[in-house]
Amino acid sequence: MFAANETNRIMQTISSVQAGILLSLHLLTQSGSDPLTGKWTSDDKSRVIEFVKNGNAYDALIREADDKTLVGKKQIAGLTTRDGKSFKNGTLFLIRKGKTAKCSARVLDGRTLELTGSVGFLSKSETWTKL
Repeated sequence: MFAANETNRIMQTISSVQAGILLSLHLLTQSGSDPLTGKWTSDDKSRVIEFVKNGNAYDALIREADDKTLVGKKQIAGLTTRDGKSFKNGTLFLIRKGKTAKCSARVLDGRTLELTGSVGFLSKSETWTKL
């Protein structure tokens, strides 16, 4: 059979190969991640939100804001997608006004996001940039 030193060397090699495979799988899943998740900043740089996956939908949490009382609050909830580039059926929380609006989003390129909030016939869009 094998000597103890040789067995240890074989076990170390197997462990290294397993670690390499796990790292490769992790990197593959990161490079194929959807375009919405991650941190985005507003054009005026006054706010940073982070989109996270929540089941089959996406939520956005405020990570940085001029008004520090907003940090950690949910800004958007429930955005859904079929194609990974356009998102709809979300709720935009107008925190300071204590109201909600319908929300949709569209990834224009890998780094630019158009967010639209709508109440009745009125809507407003903003452009955000991925960090």
